[in-house]
Amino acid sequence: MRESIKTPYPEPASNVAIKGPSSLPEFQISESIIDSSKVDRHVVCITDPLSAASEQYRKLRARILAATKQDFNNTIMVTSADIGEGKSTTAINFAVALAQEIDHTVLLVDADLRKPSIHRYLGIQADRGLSDYLSGRVDLSDVLIPTGIGKLVLLPAGTPSPNPAELLSSNRMKELVHEMKHRYSDRYIIFDTSPVLVSADAISMSNHVDGILFVIQAARTPEKTVKKAVSLLHSAPILGVVFNNVPDYLGKNLNPYYYYRYHQDADQPTQKNNKDDKH
Repeated sequence: MRESIKTPYPEPASNVAIKGPSSLPEFQISESIIDSSKVDRHVVCITDPLSAASEQYRKLRARILAATKQDFNNTIMVTSADIGEGKSTTAINFAVALAQEIDHTVLLVDADLRKPSIHRYLGIQADRGLSDYLSGRVDLSDVLIPTGIGKLVLLPAGTPSPNPAELLSSNRMKELVHEMKHRYSDRYIIFDTSPVLVSADAISMSNHVDGILFVIQAARTPEKTVKKAVSLLHSAPILGVVFNNVPDYLGKNLNPYYYYRYHQDADQPTQKNNKDDKH
């Protein structure tokens, strides 16, 4: 039987309401558009919410909320040094865990304009998005997707762009992040970006955010690679490190960190007929 994601809220409200052409939406609870049978298995906060892995994301949520609460550093970028380390699935699971916290609304932004994947992980169609807004082709209200998972709204990457680094470093992007950050006091904005050592996109985005979650595939990513990537991210502090694919013999020693033990293809959507590269 195909089931849709149920929200923890008793009465779904109407869809996103727009105040004006330059306004961001009022985040309200909407009916779910996500079919759980189409969601990638690595999005465990949806596909297996009672699992130990999902609990790790709830722990991550608690620690990040505690670390950002005082100054409400609510714009957070999720990235990694290289491809295939699990950054996109980490961003989605973290955003879902945040959205399931009743006090917080969440905007999940696919800012990986080179290899977007968030809409595929969630099993939904998204032809337009961030790149189209930054290029002036659409209004923001036209590309925001209320998921129905708590107050989680998705801003997909949109049409492939020949100049993603320029778009992400533009004044329009800076103004958008500022608007997102300051309009509502309970909103968290999570950005999934390209890996640091693959392009300049993540470095451009780091100039706009309050903090960074850095994802590492345990026992695979060399220490020198991590150090090189982190050294380039000097515009915002590292809020935490997420270890993916942690072997059992290492997991016992990682209590200070947040991790989820993914399969080797952790950042590759597992839907049928999907042949896209890892992120």
